Amino acid sequence: MSPPATRPVAPGLRLPPGPALVGLVYAVCVLGAVAFFGGQLLLTDVDASAPEGPLDSMLGVGLFGSAALVAVLALALTLRRDSSSARVGAFVLLGLAVVTLPFFWCGAPGLAGAGAAWLGGLARGSHPQGGGARVAGLVGLLLAALNVAFNVVAFALAALGG
Repeated sequence: MSPPATRPVAPGLRLPPGPALVGLVYAVCVLGAVAFFGGQLLLTDVDASAPEGPLDSMLGVGLFGSAALVAVLALALTLRRDSSSARVGAFVLLGLAVVTLPFFWCGAPGLAGAGAAWLGGLARGSHPQGGGARVAGLVGLLLAALNVAFNVVAFALAALGG
């Protein structure tokens, strides 16, 4: 009798490893924003100490974005150990991505969405998932991509528009 057929690790879409995916979102949404505001401080005559000026923005994005990174990595690294925990983690991180939508400016939904994609089995080296966990990963990936795209477009328009 032959062993039962196993499904491929993840048919179709394959992303970089989970930590790299989360790191990419962090680099664009948080580090990119901090660099933009730093450049605004150095290259323009914007009042640095104005309310919600470049210094406040750098501090807010840096602190909230880094806190989101720590939370997402703590959850993902804890829950990735076995397939059933990863399945639960995909739903938890998708929920976190949805709840943090008002904080899109610091990359929190994108970071949590990337974590959901990781635990949902989309990232290389992750447990293959099916059903709802895979859908949670796909929705998380969509939220991560939208958060990154929004940040890139918003900062490009801000740079072009003054």
